[in-house]
Amino acid sequence: MIERRELLMAGAGLAAAGTLAAPAAAAQQRMDGMAMSMTDCIDDCLASHRMCLETAAWLTKQGGASATASLIAMLNDCAELCQATANSMLRDSALHGILCRACADSCQRCAEECVRHRADQRIARCSATCKKCAASCRMMVDMAN
Repeated sequence: MIERRELLMAGAGLAAAGTLAAPAAAAQQRMDGMAMSMTDCIDDCLASHRMCLETAAWLTKQGGASATASLIAMLNDCAELCQATANSMLRDSALHGILCRACADSCQRCAEECVRHRADQRIARCSATCKKCAASCRMMVDMAN
């Protein structure tokens, strides 16, 4: 027989899962005729986070003229900010708009720096990923205003 405690714990777990999923599902909004959801922005932030970390690690291993300390530091900083921004949206934080603005700026700068090394395909992909994240975060900030 299932004990009352087990039922209560299972119910609490389901309630918590529903509470966490509701903000992201409710965040679907329209802007300029294009659908933009918080989930899309979270996905773009996480993709940028991953791409920046992978590119920084690759540059560190690869070496060469593109592997400057400033570019690797920028990639790591951008990755951290993208992750923090995604986390804030997942928590439905009241500060996610502030973080989205900072993330958009960081990603734009990172994309511009990476495009200077466009001869390298991996860095070019990182630039494109950061540009997409910057655009998503700007849209999220605009929708919040």
